[in-house]
Amino acid sequence: DRVCNMGKAVVSTQSTGFSCFSVPLCLSSVYDIMEFSESLRKEFWENGAVVVRGLFSDEWLEKVASGIDSNLAHPSKYSERVKGDIGSGEYFNDYMNWQGIPNFVDFVHNSPAPRLAKFLLDTEKLVFYHEHVLVKDPQTGKRTPWHQDQPYYPMDGKQVLSIWMPLDRVEVMETLLFFKGSHKLPYFMPYKFVTERPYPIENEELQKKMNFPPLPDETQLGEIIGWDVSPGDCVVFAGTTIHGAPPNLTNTCRRVLSTRWLGDDVVCAERPWTTSPPVQGSLKPGDKFVEDGLFPEIKC
Repeated sequence: DRVCNMGKAVVSTQSTGFSCFSVPLCLSSVYDIMEFSESLRKEFWENGAVVVRGLFSDEWLEKVASGIDSNLAHPSKYSERVKGDIGSGEYFNDYMNWQGIPNFVDFVHNSPAPRLAKFLLDTEKLVFYHEHVLVKDPQTGKRTPWHQDQPYYPMDGKQVLSIWMPLDRVEVMETLLFFKGSHKLPYFMPYKFVTERPYPIENEELQKKMNFPPLPDETQLGEIIGWDVSPGDCVVFAGTTIHGAPPNLTNTCRRVLSTRWLGDDVVCAERPWTTSPPVQGSLKPGDKFVEDGLFPEIKC
């Protein structure tokens, strides 16, 4: 058994390597790169998350690594550097920079990512929303708290997913974890990564109308799934799947490019707080995202 810490939860785990959570854990099935089959899509829609092995070549990994270096050297106004209560490392995240980083532009249009996203979403048109660079230095004591992505976004619809692509080996002790099937639950309040407190309500009437509840205690959310991943692998998850990650207390950096993709049914929507990213172009509530040039349709 191994004992470890994520937030306030301290648990003992068996040799599966999953840890830091006080709920049951399991391994889900793994799909080879070439098996873009109905079984892969079925697992994605049933569980809310799936792993794909060996999808990205060394060439794509090198291009993305160079793009992340560019982002780190020239962060945007949206960037954050967060330290935890322990460890000397920082957790860096930034987004909405892809159009100024040629290697990211190339990735969005020409890598296997859009083909995978379009297949899993089962959509006629595929829209690229934005990229998110996530870097946890070695010995970073800051976890990624449990959350859903979609309540942060100004959008409604089921055809929303992220492709989480690591550039470094990530063991199960530090990997992204998901509550299996939680994408079928309603929206919950989003949380600030720095403070882990709910977003401040700016429109009380809208909150009364939409009624975003706080995230339930993790002991009420059931089974957790997650995978160790290597460079070339990716994890794909739905916009409403509840997920989080432990601190990175290893001596290895954890660099990730996460890309967000939208399908036919996604429309602009209001939120009772400032959205993240706080950008929706010329879109009004009810408009389809494909109707605004800020979020391009990707042909694949």
